[in-house]
Amino acid sequence: MEVALSMGDSFVATGLTIEDNLLSRAAKATKGYAYLVQLVGYSIWQRANLHRAKSAIVSERDVAEGIALAEARFHDVVHEPAISGLGHNDIKYLLAMCEDNQQFKSAEIAKRMGKKTNEVSSIRAKLHKERLFRRHREATCSLPCRT
Repeated sequence: MEVALSMGDSFVATGLTIEDNLLSRAAKATKGYAYLVQLVGYSIWQRANLHRAKSAIVSERDVAEGIALAEARFHDVVHEPAISGLGHNDIKYLLAMCEDNQQFKSAEIAKRMGKKTNEVSSIRAKLHKERLFRRHREATCSLPCRT
């Protein structure tokens, strides 16, 4: 809710109007990550600014294209560098974690990979050392998963 309000204020401050449902969609796309809030907001604003002379209303297309651009940019500057040095099994482990974006015990992730828990313990340790997930009793990916 706070993200949507902040984004809405930014659009209004620049003379653009956006419907509440589109604002909610934009806010949801940020997954609460500050950098994504900036990217999504700016990308939507940039799309809407292209037709400002004809209409100062942010369209559904502006939102859809803005979100897609922001997600692609986020992937390029956050995901790619974070995983560039990882091996195939490391990436498989992360993908298994991201299947439905919840917390999982290592045994569940191993099962998803078709392996035993002890076979993935070194992968888990490496990914934790790289800070690619938070370790509590269960694992949660530190980066927002792409959908």
